[in-house]
Amino acid sequence: MRNSALYSDRGSLQIGDRVSINSNVCIDACDGGEIRVGNDVLIGPNVVLRASGHVFSSLDQPVNRQGHTGGSIVIEDDVWLGANVVILPNVVIASHAVVGAGAVVTCNVEPGTVVGGIPAKLISRRK
Repeated sequence: MRNSALYSDRGSLQIGDRVSINSNVCIDACDGGEIRVGNDVLIGPNVVLRASGHVFSSLDQPVNRQGHTGGSIVIEDDVWLGANVVILPNVVIASHAVVGAGAVVTCNVEPGTVVGGIPAKLISRRK
């Protein structure tokens, strides 16, 4: 939908079949990142997937001069990412999972689970 952006400069981006990307979504696999989105995935408005991060270990240089570390994000089949979800690098969202609106996902999400919050935690299991 409108105002969404997909980036993969010096990275890798794969998107499966029947994926719905709502408005204002940012999918960023740049700077050594890798993002794979499976089939039948719903991505709500304002979702951010960022597969790499800034290096910030040195106090002698500004963060914007320290480069990036590549990572990966894998969204398996039949996943629903609610509005305003943020997925950080090195995360797998397993098949049939639901990520609640506003969640920040910092670690892997098990198959068939519902997670939410900051950081995202198990809320329930789908039946």
